[in-house]
Amino acid sequence: MQQDIADSLRESLAYFHQYCRYPVERLIADYQKEIINYRDDTWEAPQRAARLSAAVKNFKTSQMIEFIFSLANDTGIDLTPLVVKRLCASLFQRKGSQAIIVDIFGKKQRVHRSADSNTDRINDIARRYRLSATNYWSKTLSDIAKAKIGYQKEIRALKKKKKKAIQNN
Repeated sequence: MQQDIADSLRESLAYFHQYCRYPVERLIADYQKEIINYRDDTWEAPQRAARLSAAVKNFKTSQMIEFIFSLANDTGIDLTPLVVKRLCASLFQRKGSQAIIVDIFGKKQRVHRSADSNTDRINDIARRYRLSATNYWSKTLSDIAKAKIGYQKEIRALKKKKKKAIQNN
């Protein structure tokens, strides 16, 4: 049973790294892409905001899952979508993207419920890892803030440059 859990964890981790991982570099690249495509002569702000909001949500989900993988290596917990959802809620007070969580941890051939999904087990793990999760989450939020500040500075510079160009004409 423990070997099955370890194999499943390795499989899920490999899948996560190949298809779902959303590192800070990708978040910054998404913000940069919006700067490159920035135009204030058309009303595109809602779409731009939606794209950036989705990027931030994907980054947050990825970061939560990465943390949960690290604690799973230590605890040997059987990660299922329900276990991950409960750990995210308990450690980060967030659900994350359920589609991504199910994509990574859902197994069609699974026939039994994880013994680790019970509330007492989740609470025990959350209690042991809460401080680490809080520190990890602070770093995650700091990375997001840095990306947003860089984006806002560049947008202001673009607007200032455009305003100068208009004044010079």
